[in-house]
Amino acid sequence: MQGFLIWGAFTVGVAAFCVLRPQAARIFVGLFFGAMGLGIHGALILTNPHRYVDFAAQAPWAIYRDIGTALTEPSPLAFGIFMLIFETVTAALILSRGRAVTWGLLGAVVFLIGITPLGLEEVPNIVLAAGIGFLLTQDFPTDVWTMLRRHWRHASRPPIVRSTSPRAHRHTAEVKPR
Repeated sequence: MQGFLIWGAFTVGVAAFCVLRPQAARIFVGLFFGAMGLGIHGALILTNPHRYVDFAAQAPWAIYRDIGTALTEPSPLAFGIFMLIFETVTAALILSRGRAVTWGLLGAVVFLIGITPLGLEEVPNIVLAAGIGFLLTQDFPTDVWTMLRRHWRHASRPPIVRSTSPRAHRHTAEVKPR
């Protein structure tokens, strides 16, 4: 139950973030999917790919147990590699621009809804999917890398300081060219 509450609080927070700050939330969701793909699946692939079979076998619904074990049992390693690639590509699409973002967000929503019946701790995925679904209503014409380059380029320039005091203007008016 503790995992359900923690994941539930996280999904509510991210869903609210999606509504309040769509651009920043899109970046967070993309990075989150990338971290999950590389971190979780990468670790499982390297340490215990059979965990995919164990997870599928514990699904509360028989149909999900059957489908899950049919997908994972033949080759847990291949399944793990597929999941790593799927989530990493989803992340890259979300961090991209235009139609690619739409495909990435759709992939994330379908994935979250698809794994929800695997257990009680997955039920809050519906909330996260709804938040990400809201992002589908937004336009993202610029990819994250371009946004970051523009930000860094702008941040590296010294600010232009212009005085607005009358004294500064009087002084410049008194200077006579030679």
